Amino acid sequence: MSALVLAALLAVPADTLVVGTLADPVSLDPHRATDLVAAAVLSNVCEPLVRYRADGSRPEGVLATAWATVDARSWTFTLRTGVKFHDGAAFDAAAVVANLENLRQERSFTARAQASGPAVVSVMLDRPNAALLATLSQPFFCMQSPRELRSRKAGPLSGTGPFRLGAVRRGQVELLAAREHWAGKPRLQRVVFRRLPSEDALLAALLADEVDVTSALGLHRVEALRRHAGLTLDARTGLNIAFLSVNNERKPLADPVVRHAISAAIDRPAIVRDLLGGHGEPARNPLPPSVWGFSARTRELSRDRAAARRMLARAGLPKGFETTLLTVDAPRPYLPAPLPLAARIRDDLAQVGIRARLRQVKTWSEYLARAGRGDYDLALLGWQADTVDPNDFLSVLLGSEYVGTTNRSRYRSPAMDALLEQGRRGRDQKERAVRYREAQTLFQRDMPWVPLYHVSVFTAYRRNLRGLMVGPTGIPRYHKAWKH
Repeated sequence: MSALVLAALLAVPADTLVVGTLADPVSLDPHRATDLVAAAVLSNVCEPLVRYRADGSRPEGVLATAWATVDARSWTFTLRTGVKFHDGAAFDAAAVVANLENLRQERSFTARAQASGPAVVSVMLDRPNAALLATLSQPFFCMQSPRELRSRKAGPLSGTGPFRLGAVRRGQVELLAAREHWAGKPRLQRVVFRRLPSEDALLAALLADEVDVTSALGLHRVEALRRHAGLTLDARTGLNIAFLSVNNERKPLADPVVRHAISAAIDRPAIVRDLLGGHGEPARNPLPPSVWGFSARTRELSRDRAAARRMLARAGLPKGFETTLLTVDAPRPYLPAPLPLAARIRDDLAQVGIRARLRQVKTWSEYLARAGRGDYDLALLGWQADTVDPNDFLSVLLGSEYVGTTNRSRYRSPAMDALLEQGRRGRDQKERAVRYREAQTLFQRDMPWVPLYHVSVFTAYRRNLRGLMVGPTGIPRYHKAWKH
């Protein structure tokens, strides 16, 4: 077979988009799924009530056209009319109530919903939460056919999105254009999520025009992607943070002065340069700078070994102290090089007299279990947000109610809890941002854990692809995409 004929056979048709992944979706039930591949598929098949603009600035109506609340606890949603699910079921208030009830069971969504009319739904939360719209904007909170909810064996997932679910098999998920979509049919006829066996294979397929778009390549591939004339690279600071978790219940780490000394010992720019290849930025707050409410008035966290030694002396530790640093060889999106990072942190701490011994566990699940129950001194952790709301970072990482789960530093502060509660009750974004900026100032005073960096996220795609929309959480949407 000639090279030209082979290339023609491998070329992706103009009306088909191939998305390269390195994993299959764990589940295509939106209310049970948790992984990023599932989110990427579901975002194009199902739709939420609201969605945030691409810049993350404000919510927009999708299946809801309007919403209102006076106390952040009782909400009313007016629904889009004339919409049907892919299986023909009507999208109406009864369908939304069924979905929210399913979310209450599957995701502990703390709310009760009832139909106040054919196209009006009332939602009562257990407690005020001004971040409700951000929660509902997630792909894991999107609407699916009530027929599917009634019987898990009723058939394939049916949403209201611009694409419907087609063939699903190991290594490939096919989406087909939903021609009757309420906002108009998409220009693409098919979107195929194709799993490749390795990063090398994925990169080769992208360069050979066998894959059109991917968000699954690691940081070390970025320069090769940038050099390729046929590719475009969408790069942005991710909604993530990597941090050195400090067990606030163990001495001498319980002393904020010691935690500040640890922070002053770490060279963040060097970590970003050497371990991330420059694809990130040093962190100083528990929020990434791309999230509204980020405080630009807090101080930069820079390495100052002399100051670190003075703080240790003030804490009664002029000769430093011994501790342990929990590690695991399990890369995450926010921790692409966990073992080299642990070694770098250990070496930085040694320069100020903090002698940290690395203790490696075998699996990520064991690592999280030990961190969750406080069975550690120091540990490398991180957070990848599902929404653009500051509450998604601050409450789960700093709130006392989350000690033992996501607040693995075991930090307890009535003052912080009060600020977070006020932020959830805020009447508008401006009022809430004031409280969250105050929370970041308090964070820097207490330093419950040590911010390290925010890693950049990338979406690489062919230059002939137009209309691609990358959402604020980094998930691409294809309803307006086409190839020329």
